[in-house]
Amino acid sequence: METRRRPRVNINLKIVSKIDKASQQKFLLACGEAFKVTAVDISVLGLGIFSENFLPLGLVVALEIDGTIFDLNESMNIKAEVRYCKYVGESKYRCGMQFMDVDSRYSEAIKVFIDTYERRKEPRMKLEE
Repeated sequence: METRRRPRVNINLKIVSKIDKASQQKFLLACGEAFKVTAVDISVLGLGIFSENFLPLGLVVALEIDGTIFDLNESMNIKAEVRYCKYVGESKYRCGMQFMDVDSRYSEAIKVFIDTYERRKEPRMKLEE
């Protein structure tokens, strides 16, 4: 039975990301340096990505997501916090990103996208928010 708090769909989407300057994290990438990741699934709460860089837990990243796949005429600029990041081989990390303060237009566009393409068909277990 599905236990995620929100529906999620598979996606293959390139995203330009930047380390948020307010995070002041010290690691391989400098603050403000753009890097590309690939989103592999998305929900209204966040997304799963593959990254060539390790992203530490709690890091805040500014994401620039192409809005056309969500029927928007603009890029979605969303901040997200790294909730987990683990090495999966082939110089890749699988990371979970939780959205922060998402514009309501973006949330609605993502919700409509998910309602159209959701991969889960069995009943959803109700979890507390």
